[in-house]
Parts: sequence; C-alpha cells; structure tokens
Amino acid sequence: MFDMKKVGRQIAQLRKTNKITQMKLADQLGVSFQAISNWERGETMPDISKLPELAQIFHVSIDEILGNEKGIKLINNLIEKDNDDSVNELEVEKEEFLHVAPILKIDQADLLFKNVENELTIIDTSDIAPFISEEIIDECAKKEFDSNGIKDLARIAPYISNEVIDVCAKKAFDSKGIGELIQIAPFISKELIDEFAKLAFVTNGMKELSIMAPFISEEIIDECAKKEFELNGMKGLTTIAPFISSEVIDECAKNEFELNGIKELLTMAPFISNEIIDECARKEFELNGIKELTTMAPFISDEIVNECAKKEYELNGIKGLAAMAPFISKEIIEECARKSYEQNGIKSLTPICPFIESNILNELALDAISKNGINEIITVIPFLDSNIVKNAVIK
Repeated sequence: MFDMKKVGRQIAQLRKTNKITQMKLADQLGVSFQAISNWERGETMPDISKLPELAQIFHVSIDEILGNEKGIKLINNLIEKDNDDSVNELEVEKEEFLHVAPILKIDQADLLFKNVENELTIIDTSDIAPFISEEIIDECAKKEFDSNGIKDLARIAPYISNEVIDVCAKKAFDSKGIGELIQIAPFISKELIDEFAKLAFVTNGMKELSIMAPFISEEIIDECAKKEFELNGMKGLTTIAPFISSEVIDECAKNEFELNGIKELLTMAPFISNEIIDECARKEFELNGIKELTTMAPFISDEIVNECAKKEYELNGIKGLAAMAPFISKEIIEECARKSYEQNGIKSLTPICPFIESNILNELALDAISKNGINEIITVIPFLDSNIVKNAVIK
C-alpha cells in the first residue's frame, strides 16, 4: 500500500511551492479543511477522484504526487476509464490492487477485486477489507468458512455482516461446539451466543461455558449457575465465578453453608460478599467453635475474627486462639494474653507466644521471674529477649 506519510509530505510540499493555503486548497477541491490537514499528516489519502484535480492545481503529474510507487499505472488507467465495463476489462495484478485499494472508490475496488479474487489469501483480504463492500466481504467469508472453518474469519470479522457471522457461527457450533467460536465471539449476536450457551450447558455442564463466559449475558450465566449449584454444589461454579452476579453467588453460598458448613465456601470465597462470609462465620463459630473458621480466616472481617476470638477465650482459654492467632488483632491478642497470664501464669501463653508483641511478652516474663523465679518462664524462653534470660540467670 502507498506510504501515506510520504504522500502527505509531498502534498504539503507541492501546496507550499504553489503558495496555496490549506483552506484555499480545500475550497478548490470541494473538501473540508480537516481533510487537507489529514492528508498532509499522512493519516488519510485523497481518493482517486481527487488526484487529477490535485495534479492540475499543482501543475504536476499524478505520478509525482504519489511518488512513482507501484500501482501508478493502474491508477492512471482507472482515471481514464469512466464506466464499469471499462474497469472490468483492465488487466490487474494482485500486488497493484493491494497497493491502490485504499484510495479507490468502493465500487471500483469491488470490480477490481473480482479480477484478482482467486489470487488473494485471507490475509490479503483482511488488508483490503476496509476498502471493499460488505457484500464482497460476505462472499469471501462464506468461501473461507467452507474451506477452512471459522478460525481465520477473525481477520475480517469486523467487516462481515451480522447475518453471515451468525450463520457461520451456528454451523461451527453445531459441528464443533461453543469453544470453536471464541475467535469471533465479539462479533456474534448476543442472542445467538446465549442460545449456544444454554445448549452447551445442557450437554457438557458449566465447564463448557468458561472460555466464552465474557460474551454470555449475565442472565444466562446466572441461570446456568443456579442449575449447576443444584447438581454439583459450590465447587461447580469456580470455572466461571467472575461472571456470575454477586446476588446469585451469595444465594448459593448461603445454601452451601446450611448444607455443608463454612469450609465448603473456600473455593468461591473471593467472590462471596463480605456480609455473607461474616454472617456464615458467626453461625459457624456458634455451632463448632473458632477452629472451624481457620480455612476461611483470610476472608473473614477483622471485626468478626476479633469478636469470635474474645468469645473463644472466654469459653476455652488462650489455647483456643492458637489456630486463628495470625488473623486476630494485636490488641485482642494482648488483652487475652494479659488475662491468661493473670489467671493461669505465663506458661499458659506458650501456644500463642509467636503472636504476642515482644515487649508485652518480655514485660510478663519479668513479672513472672520476680514472683516465681526463672523456672516459671522455661516454656516461653525461645520467644524472649536474650538479655532477660541472662539477667535472670545471673541473679
């Protein structure tokens, strides 16, 4: 294809040489000022009908404007021919056509396309797709699909009509399933994708929808998700969890919890709302204690973790907090540690020593030594400041 930047620079230079402003040139050609500006910046090209006028205004040949590049002969021939029959009679080389297509009128491009279509690959067609009619593109798409299936239609999909895209998609789905459609999914009608999704779910289950999930409507995703949950529980939803509505995920999570407890929510935890996770965590704690919350602890709010930790301490003492200690706030750990020390001595703190702030543990250790001697702190020595132990031994 023509080097638009190079042609643009040439037009700008010729305009300046002839002392013509962009506005005046636009008036002479019957185009907008922006069109001239776009040509000169190399963002677009003047179409073929404007080339003779430009050449006349600048007192040069068309060859000079276009830089004597490949395709000049074809352009000059097209300018001389003023009817479809004459254009049809032109001998056209593939490379020439590919080169000049961007500046042709669509009807000219269509006529020339028919002269070289048997030589064009799908890659060639994708290059010139913006410059030929939808009718021609549709014909190419049908032939390509019949020969090679749907995979290469992605190259020209933005230019294929909705009707032809849907026809090809239906044939591909019927023969190879929904996964075959991924490459042209953005161009298939929403209604048809939803229809395919429902059929694929019935045949192969939720996993079959994962690759196409971004293109399936939330309504259909939710409908399939509810059915999948009834069949396989929460674990069956993981493959398309990011595409299920929060309302349906929360509904399924509550039902799963009632049936199997909080552990079964783990695989879907990142997608369950904080409110539902906290609600289930409270209920699980009341039923089975804090130890059952450990698998879900990273997803439970600090407020609920701390609330359950305080209750667990009252019920079972400091040892009950060990499994959840990494998730309990430092303030609650300190509060429970001080209470346990007062009630049961420093030895009772051993299960959660790694989670007690060092200054707090050292403080309690010094107090224990002063009251009962160094033997009192033996179980917590690995967690203490070494100077405390040395000083206690010296004394």
